[in-house]
Parts: sequence; structure tokens; C-alpha cells
Amino acid sequence: MKTSSCILFFSIICSICSLQGQENQKKIDSILSIIAKTEIDTIKALSYLELSNLTMYNDGKKTLEYIEKADSIYKKSNNDNGVAKLYAQKANYYYRLGKIDSARHYLAKSVDLSFSIGDTLRGAVIRHNIGILDHYQGNTESAKSIMEQNIPIYSKYNDSLHLANALLLKGKIGMYEGFFNIALEETYKALKIHRELKDDFRIAEDLIQIGIIYQTTGENSKAIEIFNESVEQYRKVDNDQSIAQVLNYMVDSKIKLKHFDSARVNLEEAMSISKELDYTSNIARTHYNGGILEYEVENYSKAIKNFELALEIWQSVGSPNNEANSLIYLGRCNLKNKEASKAIGFFDKSIQIAESIKDPEVLSKAYLEKSLALEMSKKHEEALTYFKKNKSISDSIFTIERTKATLELKTQYETEKKEQQIALQDKEITVLEQQAEISTLQKIVLGGGLVLSLIGFYGIRQKLKRNKLEKEKVDAELAFKKKELTTHALHLAKKNEVLEGLRQKAEELKENEVSKKGYQQLIRTINFDLQDDNNWENFSRYFEEVHKDFNRNVKTKYPQVTSNELRLMALLKMNLSSKEIANILNISQEGIKKARYRLRKKLDITTEDSLQDLILSL
Repeated sequence: MKTSSCILFFSIICSICSLQGQENQKKIDSILSIIAKTEIDTIKALSYLELSNLTMYNDGKKTLEYIEKADSIYKKSNNDNGVAKLYAQKANYYYRLGKIDSARHYLAKSVDLSFSIGDTLRGAVIRHNIGILDHYQGNTESAKSIMEQNIPIYSKYNDSLHLANALLLKGKIGMYEGFFNIALEETYKALKIHRELKDDFRIAEDLIQIGIIYQTTGENSKAIEIFNESVEQYRKVDNDQSIAQVLNYMVDSKIKLKHFDSARVNLEEAMSISKELDYTSNIARTHYNGGILEYEVENYSKAIKNFELALEIWQSVGSPNNEANSLIYLGRCNLKNKEASKAIGFFDKSIQIAESIKDPEVLSKAYLEKSLALEMSKKHEEALTYFKKNKSISDSIFTIERTKATLELKTQYETEKKEQQIALQDKEITVLEQQAEISTLQKIVLGGGLVLSLIGFYGIRQKLKRNKLEKEKVDAELAFKKKELTTHALHLAKKNEVLEGLRQKAEELKENEVSKKGYQQLIRTINFDLQDDNNWENFSRYFEEVHKDFNRNVKTKYPQVTSNELRLMALLKMNLSSKEIANILNISQEGIKKARYRLRKKLDITTEDSLQDLILSL
């Protein structure tokens, strides 16, 4: 899913300010004192770069001044390491001004120079920022490729900070692709590392992303809670620019929850900060959210004024997606004022932009709104045409969302299996290494000519060690199979839950659709997937590998048990919840209660005895 704006922060190898305001100024004063006292150009240049870092988020003019002073020093020297840092800081500065091409130019120069002088870690860190730009511009495959190249480097250097940043970017990519479960999982991993490092700045960044995920999935109360925590973190590091951004995200959720008074307070603070920093894009975002708030309280004249101000800025900075959305709201406001022809003009402009940037979500909304405006104008046939266009795109979006949901489950499943396989391989390597050590020791002992009794004693000891190692290997294999079985079971449960949700949605849409053929075909496809026995056969194979002879023991002791009841007993053996079992078997939770009751009667279990304990003992 595309978002109208992205919160993206560059990772630069020099330290990012994580000090509170007063301490930050002390740091600046201290560095200025060092510059005044030293005659060494290298120290001066590095000090100016550090100053540019400390002022990056609250004083753009000072930042540029410090960067230029460092540049003038490096022009007179032959310090490739320093120049690589300078290029990275220039990229950071231009990125924050929204000059993406300039930022990319200096990033590429910094990466090339860093790798050429053998500074592999710096090269990876700066290359990460190119991945950020690739993601921002929709080139997710390139961004993923960069992460694949960088993560092994971070691991080699035990660089947990930049490993966490890579996880955070993977989360951003997951959000962009609509894989919200994956995005949340990766971002929480990053947050855990940043909290261990006590990195307030990046903790705040992680929290923004988590808040956006909750907001996008409709959990607005949870999103507000996370955004508030993020704002507090940014206040710790004196980062006003980011506070203004988070406040706008918070306003979005508060409007959806109809907390209008609280939203107004946040909008006023966001506008005050944005104007003070000359933060143009956030000024536009604040006007846009202010317009939505006024629209929701039916103050359409104020809403129009806000949307016009937002539109003017979006057009000046070149943000077509935001332009198109502002135009839709201007059309809606005019439609509420019964000015249908004026509204149609705004919708047409939005459609033109949406078609040029190939944005189906905006296009779908614009088509629907135009059909309503045409209906108000008594142009019924033309209104029906645009309504059908809206339905066609909506159907496509629905199909895409279904595909995304299935693909996300597949990705999670395969990732978990891969991690389990890596863990098993690591264990096998450890066992082999220990066996090699024992073999070497044996050779040394034998070569030393020790007495036979000592050799015999040592041999017995080593045999015990080998047996222990072999047992550990077998235990590791069994643990792997258990994890694989659990992963497969939970994957089945989640898959069926997603499919059932899609089926219900299709049923709802079918009721409002004149032609039901397409929806009926979709429902049949989903029902086929829900009833597919191949998934159960795969599960049964994994289950037998872990719980050998379970099925045979059950059938021997309780021959009256049916195949469906045997399935239920297998899932109870795994200690799964009733909800998970219901999803796997594609029946209601109430159906599971009834099935358990019938099973208890068949197994002749009294009310005092536990069905779960009996099955676990088999």
C-alpha cells in the first residue's frame, strides 16, 4: 500500500544527535571551542561535520554553513576518508530539503569512495540510504537487494545499530507492499535492538512506523498511544521537525475516532512548529488534515480554504498523489454545497492526475465521487458509466488484496522455515566441530604413548561424549521438526482465517452487485482452498515425524474414533487454542466445543478428567 508521505531517516556513520536541548547546546559550544583552539585542519573539518549533525533537525541554515566550512577544508587536503563523510552529510542535508536527486548523487559518491579505500562498513551504511531513496521512489526490489548485501556486513562487524536500521527498512518495504504483519514484526525487532542500545532518536522512528501500521489497519486508538510515545521520544532529542510530522499522523487517527477538539490542539502545534522551521511539506499536510477535520464537522467553507492552501503547496513541491487527494476533497465540499458542476471540475482534475501516476486507489475514489456528482446533475447514464468504472477498479483492488494476503502468509511461512533450517545447520556445525576436536585430542593422547589403562579410560570418556553429542544432534533435529510442525499448523490456521474473511467480504459485495457471476466464481475458489485436503496431508506427514505412532496408538486403544475426531485429537496434542483449531478445521469455535464434547463421550471421560491430559499422555 502506498502512503501519502513517508517517514524516512538517513543513517550516517557519524553520531546522530540524541541529546536533550540544553545538553545539545553545550555540545555545540564545546565543539566551537575546540575549533577555535586547534590548528589541525582534519580536526576542524570533522568538528564542522559534527556541528552540522547536531543542527540538522532544527537549524537548516547553520547546518549548511558548517557543511560548507568542512568542504572548504577538505578541498585543500587529500583526505578520502573525510571527503566520504562530507559527501554523506551533504546527502543527508539535501534529502531533508526534499532534493532527492542531489541526495542520491552525493550518496553514490560517498559509497564509491568508501569501498575504494576499504571502509566496507561505512560503504554499507551509506548504501543503506540509497535503499531508503529506492524505497521512497517505489523501487522496492532494489531496496531489498541492498539490504541483502548489507546485512551480512553488519553481522560481520557486530553492528547491531545498523542491523536494526536494516530491519526497520524491511518493515517500511513491507508496509509499502501491504504486508502489515511482516512490517510489524520487522519493526518490533528493530525497536527491541534500539531500546537495548538506548537510542532515543531511533526508538522514536520505530514507534512512528508501528503507529502508522496500526493506523493503516484501523487500530486508531492503539496508533494514538504509540504516536504519543514517539512524540515524547522526539522531545528528548529536541527534534521539532519529526514532532510536527508525528502530530499530523496523530490528527489523522483522532479525526477517524471523532476526537475533534484534541485533533485541533495537535494541528495548531504542528502548524506552529512547521512554520517556524519553514517545513513546507508539513505545512501542506497540516492544512490538508485541517480541511478533513472541518469537512467532518460540516464546516465546508473552512474546509475548502484549507484544501486550497494545501493544494497550492503540493503543486509547488510536486506531490501528485497529494494533489489528487486534495482535489477530491475540494470536489466533495462543493458537492455538499450542492455545486455539482464545480465539483465535477475538481474530480476531473483528480482523475487526470491519478491516471498519469497510475494510482488505482485515488482513481477509484475520484470515479465514485464523479458518479455521485453526475447523479446530482440528473446525468444518470453518464453517472452509471463512472460508477461501473469505480466498481471495476474496486474489484481489481479486492483481488490484489487477496493475492497480497496469501503472498504474505507464504512469505512468513517460508521465512520461519528458513530460520529453523539455519538454526539446525548451526547446531550440526557445532556438533561436527566438537567431534573434530575430540578426534584431534585422541590422536595427541595416542601419539603421546600413555599407558593402556589411561587410553582405555580416555576412550570410554570420549565415547560418552560422542554419544552425548549425537543425542544433542537428534534432539536438535526433533526440535526442528516440532517447530516446523507448529509453523505449518499456524500457517494453516492463519490461511483459513484470511480466506474466510475474504469469502465473507465477497458475499457482502455479491449482495450489492447486479452481476453475481464473478463473485460466485471467487467464492467457489475460496471454498475450494478452504476444503483442500492436500494441506492436511502435508500436516499429517509432519505430525507423524514428531509424534511417532500417535495415530496407531489411538486407533488401537479407541477403534471407534473417526478420521475427523483423529484430526481433532492431533491438534489437541499440539496444545493449539480452540480458535486456531477452528480455523484449521474450517468450523466455528462453537463447533469445536461440540466436537470436544462428543469426543469426551466416545472416550468415556468423566467430567472430572481432562481430555487434554489424556491426549497428551497417548
